[in-house]
Amino acid sequence: MKEIRVNDEFKTTHWSLVVSSREKDSTIRRDSLGELCEAYWYPLFAYLRRKGHSPEQAADYVQSFFLELIDKEFLETVSPEKGHFRWFLMSAIKRYVAKQIERQAAQKRGGERQFFSLNVEDAEQRYRLEPDDGWSAEKLFDRRWALAVLEQALERLQADQEKKGKLELYLALQPTLSGIPMNGEQYTEIGERFGMLAGAVKVAALRLRQKYRDTIREIVAQTVVKSDDVSDELDELLSALQG
Repeated sequence: MKEIRVNDEFKTTHWSLVVSSREKDSTIRRDSLGELCEAYWYPLFAYLRRKGHSPEQAADYVQSFFLELIDKEFLETVSPEKGHFRWFLMSAIKRYVAKQIERQAAQKRGGERQFFSLNVEDAEQRYRLEPDDGWSAEKLFDRRWALAVLEQALERLQADQEKKGKLELYLALQPTLSGIPMNGEQYTEIGERFGMLAGAVKVAALRLRQKYRDTIREIVAQTVVKSDDVSDELDELLSALQG
Protein backbone atom coordinates (compact mmCIF):
# COMPACT_ATOMS: atom_id res chain seq x y z
CA MET A 1 0.00 0.00 0.00
CA LYS A 2 1.15 3.57 -0.67
CA GLU A 3 2.57 5.63 2.16
CA ILE A 4 0.60 8.46 3.70
CA ARG A 5 2.55 11.68 4.19
CA VAL A 6 2.98 13.00 7.70
CA ASN A 7 1.97 16.63 7.27
CA ASP A 8 0.20 19.29 9.29
CA GLU A 9 -3.20 18.02 8.18
CA PHE A 10 -2.47 14.54 9.51
CA LYS A 11 -1.09 15.87 12.79
CA THR A 12 -4.44 17.54 13.54
CA THR A 13 -6.70 14.57 12.86
CA HIS A 14 -9.30 13.71 15.47
CA TRP A 15 -7.81 10.87 17.55
CA SER A 16 -4.34 12.37 17.63
CA LEU A 17 -5.89 15.56 19.00
CA VAL A 18 -7.77 13.61 21.66
CA VAL A 19 -4.64 11.78 22.79
CA SER A 20 -2.40 14.85 22.77
CA SER A 21 -4.91 17.11 24.54
CA ARG A 22 -4.67 16.51 28.29
CA GLU A 23 -6.74 19.45 29.49
CA LYS A 24 -9.62 18.05 31.52
CA ASP A 25 -12.29 20.27 29.96
CA SER A 26 -10.69 20.71 26.56
CA THR A 27 -13.22 21.86 23.96
CA ILE A 28 -11.00 20.46 21.23
CA ARG A 29 -10.88 17.06 22.89
CA ARG A 30 -14.64 17.01 23.48
CA ASP A 31 -15.47 17.98 19.89
CA SER A 32 -12.99 15.56 18.37
CA LEU A 33 -14.03 12.69 20.61
CA GLY A 34 -17.69 13.52 19.97
CA GLU A 35 -17.27 13.10 16.22
CA LEU A 36 -15.49 9.80 16.65
CA CYS A 37 -18.06 8.46 19.09
CA GLU A 38 -20.98 9.35 16.85
CA ALA A 39 -19.30 7.60 13.95
CA TYR A 40 -18.43 4.40 15.84
CA TRP A 41 -21.10 3.86 18.49
CA TYR A 42 -22.82 1.04 16.61
CA PRO A 43 -19.85 -1.38 16.56
CA LEU A 44 -19.81 -1.10 20.36
CA PHE A 45 -23.57 -1.66 20.57
CA ALA A 46 -23.31 -4.76 18.36
CA TYR A 47 -20.35 -6.01 20.41
CA LEU A 48 -22.27 -5.75 23.69
CA ARG A 49 -25.39 -7.34 22.20
CA ARG A 50 -23.32 -10.27 20.99
CA LYS A 51 -21.89 -10.53 24.51
CA GLY A 52 -25.44 -11.18 25.72
CA HIS A 53 -26.55 -7.80 27.01
CA SER A 54 -30.11 -6.68 26.31
CA PRO A 55 -30.72 -3.86 23.79
CA GLU A 56 -31.48 -1.45 26.63
CA GLN A 57 -28.39 -2.49 28.60
CA ALA A 58 -26.15 -2.23 25.53
CA ALA A 59 -27.45 1.24 24.68
CA ASP A 60 -27.12 2.34 28.30
CA TYR A 61 -23.55 1.10 28.55
CA VAL A 62 -22.51 2.74 25.29
CA GLN A 63 -24.00 6.13 26.17
CA SER A 64 -22.74 6.17 29.75
CA PHE A 65 -19.33 4.90 28.62
CA PHE A 66 -18.93 7.85 26.28
CA LEU A 67 -19.92 10.21 29.09
CA GLU A 68 -17.17 8.66 31.19
CA LEU A 69 -14.68 9.28 28.40
CA ILE A 70 -15.51 12.97 28.47
CA ASP A 71 -15.95 13.49 32.20
CA LYS A 72 -13.27 11.32 33.77
CA GLU A 73 -9.68 10.22 33.30
CA PHE A 74 -10.05 7.29 30.87
CA LEU A 75 -7.86 9.03 28.33
CA GLU A 76 -4.97 9.53 30.73
CA THR A 77 -3.92 5.90 30.13
CA VAL A 78 -3.77 6.26 26.36
CA SER A 79 -0.29 6.54 24.88
CA PRO A 80 0.85 6.89 21.27
CA GLU A 81 2.08 3.31 21.40
CA LYS A 82 -1.51 2.20 22.00
CA GLY A 83 -2.96 4.83 19.75
CA HIS A 84 -5.53 2.99 17.66
CA PHE A 85 -8.97 4.31 18.54
CA ARG A 86 -10.50 0.94 17.63
CA TRP A 87 -8.19 -0.92 20.01
CA PHE A 88 -8.74 1.64 22.74
CA LEU A 89 -12.53 1.39 22.56
CA MET A 90 -12.52 -2.41 22.58
CA SER A 91 -10.39 -2.69 25.71
CA ALA A 92 -11.97 0.28 27.45
CA ILE A 93 -15.57 -0.89 27.01
CA LYS A 94 -14.64 -4.31 28.41
CA ARG A 95 -13.19 -2.69 31.55
CA TYR A 96 -16.08 -0.27 31.86
CA VAL A 97 -18.85 -2.89 31.61
CA ALA A 98 -17.05 -5.25 33.98
CA LYS A 99 -16.78 -2.44 36.51
CA GLN A 100 -20.46 -1.55 36.15
CA ILE A 101 -21.55 -5.14 36.63
CA GLU A 102 -19.29 -5.47 39.65
CA ARG A 103 -20.86 -2.35 41.16
CA GLN A 104 -24.35 -3.45 40.13
CA ALA A 105 -24.70 -0.08 38.46
CA ALA A 106 -26.74 -0.93 35.39
CA GLN A 107 -28.96 2.14 35.72
CA LYS A 108 -28.15 5.01 33.40
CA ARG A 109 -25.38 7.28 34.61
CA GLY A 110 -25.41 11.00 34.12
CA GLY A 111 -29.13 11.59 34.77
CA GLU A 112 -30.86 12.95 31.71
CA ARG A 113 -27.61 13.92 30.01
CA GLN A 114 -26.80 12.28 26.71
CA PHE A 115 -23.51 12.57 24.86
CA PHE A 116 -25.36 11.77 21.64
CA SER A 117 -28.76 10.38 20.69
CA LEU A 118 -28.96 6.59 20.46
CA ASN A 119 -32.27 5.14 19.29
CA VAL A 120 -32.45 1.70 20.92
CA GLU A 121 -35.19 0.42 18.59
CA ASP A 122 -33.30 1.42 15.45
CA ALA A 123 -30.05 0.00 16.79
CA GLU A 124 -31.72 -3.28 17.66
CA GLN A 125 -33.28 -3.54 14.19
CA ARG A 126 -29.79 -3.20 12.72
CA TYR A 127 -28.45 -5.80 15.11
CA ARG A 128 -31.12 -8.34 14.14
CA LEU A 129 -29.69 -8.32 10.62
CA GLU A 130 -26.19 -9.23 11.80
CA PRO A 131 -24.77 -12.70 10.97
CA ASP A 132 -25.17 -15.19 13.78
CA ASP A 133 -23.25 -18.19 12.42
CA GLY A 134 -20.47 -18.41 14.97
CA TRP A 135 -19.38 -14.77 14.80
CA SER A 136 -17.74 -13.68 18.04
CA ALA A 137 -18.45 -10.29 19.57
CA GLU A 138 -14.92 -9.18 18.67
CA LYS A 139 -15.26 -10.25 15.04
CA LEU A 140 -18.62 -8.53 14.73
CA PHE A 141 -17.19 -5.37 16.29
CA ASP A 142 -14.32 -5.22 13.80
CA ARG A 143 -16.60 -5.83 10.82
CA ARG A 144 -19.07 -3.16 11.86
CA TRP A 145 -16.18 -0.77 12.49
CA ALA A 146 -14.88 -1.39 8.97
CA LEU A 147 -18.33 -0.86 7.49
CA ALA A 148 -18.70 2.37 9.45
CA VAL A 149 -15.47 3.60 7.82
CA LEU A 150 -16.84 2.80 4.36
CA GLU A 151 -20.15 4.51 5.14
CA GLN A 152 -18.35 7.68 6.22
CA ALA A 153 -16.20 7.60 3.08
CA LEU A 154 -19.26 7.33 0.85
CA GLU A 155 -21.01 10.16 2.67
CA ARG A 156 -17.97 12.44 2.33
CA LEU A 157 -17.45 11.53 -1.30
CA GLN A 158 -21.09 12.17 -2.17
CA ALA A 159 -21.05 15.52 -0.39
CA ASP A 160 -17.88 16.48 -2.25
CA GLN A 161 -19.31 15.53 -5.63
CA GLU A 162 -22.56 17.35 -4.89
CA LYS A 163 -20.59 20.47 -3.99
CA LYS A 164 -18.84 20.23 -7.36
CA GLY A 165 -22.16 19.86 -9.21
CA LYS A 166 -21.45 16.24 -10.15
CA LEU A 167 -23.96 14.46 -7.93
CA GLU A 168 -25.93 12.78 -10.74
CA LEU A 169 -22.79 11.45 -12.40
CA TYR A 170 -21.55 10.25 -9.00
CA LEU A 171 -24.79 8.36 -8.37
CA ALA A 172 -24.54 6.74 -11.80
CA LEU A 173 -20.99 5.58 -11.11
CA GLN A 174 -21.42 4.73 -7.43
CA PRO A 175 -21.89 0.97 -8.02
CA THR A 176 -18.29 0.79 -9.29
CA LEU A 177 -17.07 1.84 -5.83
CA SER A 178 -18.19 -1.48 -4.39
CA GLY A 179 -16.36 -3.42 -7.07
CA ILE A 180 -19.26 -3.92 -9.48
CA PRO A 181 -17.69 -3.75 -12.96
CA MET A 182 -19.23 -1.84 -15.84
CA ASN A 183 -18.93 -2.83 -19.49
CA GLY A 184 -18.48 -0.64 -22.51
CA GLU A 185 -22.20 -0.50 -23.21
CA GLN A 186 -22.90 0.85 -19.73
CA TYR A 187 -20.18 3.49 -20.05
CA THR A 188 -21.69 4.52 -23.40
CA GLU A 189 -25.20 4.75 -21.92
CA ILE A 190 -23.99 6.91 -19.03
CA GLY A 191 -22.02 9.06 -21.46
CA GLU A 192 -25.12 9.71 -23.54
CA ARG A 193 -26.98 10.82 -20.42
CA PHE A 194 -24.30 13.32 -19.45
CA GLY A 195 -22.98 14.38 -22.84
CA MET A 196 -19.67 12.56 -22.39
CA LEU A 197 -17.67 10.08 -24.41
CA ALA A 198 -17.59 6.54 -23.04
CA GLY A 199 -13.84 6.87 -22.48
CA ALA A 200 -14.33 10.02 -20.43
CA VAL A 201 -16.91 8.24 -18.28
CA LYS A 202 -14.47 5.39 -17.67
CA VAL A 203 -11.77 7.86 -16.63
CA ALA A 204 -14.26 9.59 -14.30
CA ALA A 205 -15.04 6.21 -12.71
CA LEU A 206 -11.33 5.49 -12.18
CA ARG A 207 -10.77 8.87 -10.56
CA LEU A 208 -13.81 8.38 -8.35
CA ARG A 209 -12.50 5.04 -7.13
CA GLN A 210 -9.12 6.60 -6.36
CA LYS A 211 -10.83 9.42 -4.46
CA TYR A 212 -12.84 6.81 -2.54
CA ARG A 213 -9.65 4.96 -1.55
CA ASP A 214 -7.99 8.22 -0.52
CA THR A 215 -11.03 9.18 1.57
CA ILE A 216 -10.97 5.83 3.35
CA ARG A 217 -7.29 6.39 4.20
CA GLU A 218 -8.09 9.86 5.53
CA ILE A 219 -10.82 8.47 7.79
CA VAL A 220 -8.61 5.67 9.07
CA ALA A 221 -5.86 8.21 9.73
CA GLN A 222 -8.27 9.99 12.07
CA THR A 223 -8.42 6.90 14.30
CA VAL A 224 -4.67 6.36 14.85
CA VAL A 225 -1.96 8.56 16.30
CA LYS A 226 1.05 7.56 14.21
CA SER A 227 1.03 7.75 10.42
CA ASP A 228 2.98 4.48 10.30
CA ASP A 229 -0.11 2.70 11.68
CA VAL A 230 -2.46 3.68 8.85
CA SER A 231 -1.54 0.88 6.46
CA ASP A 232 -1.68 -1.77 9.20
CA GLU A 233 -5.10 -0.55 10.30
CA LEU A 234 -6.34 -0.63 6.70
CA ASP A 235 -5.13 -4.20 6.33
CA GLU A 236 -6.95 -5.25 9.49
CA LEU A 237 -10.17 -3.58 8.42
CA LEU A 238 -9.95 -5.21 4.98
CA SER A 239 -9.54 -8.56 6.70
CA ALA A 240 -12.61 -7.83 8.82
CA LEU A 241 -14.65 -7.02 5.70
CA GLN A 242 -13.63 -10.27 4.08
CA GLY A 243 -14.92 -12.14 7.12
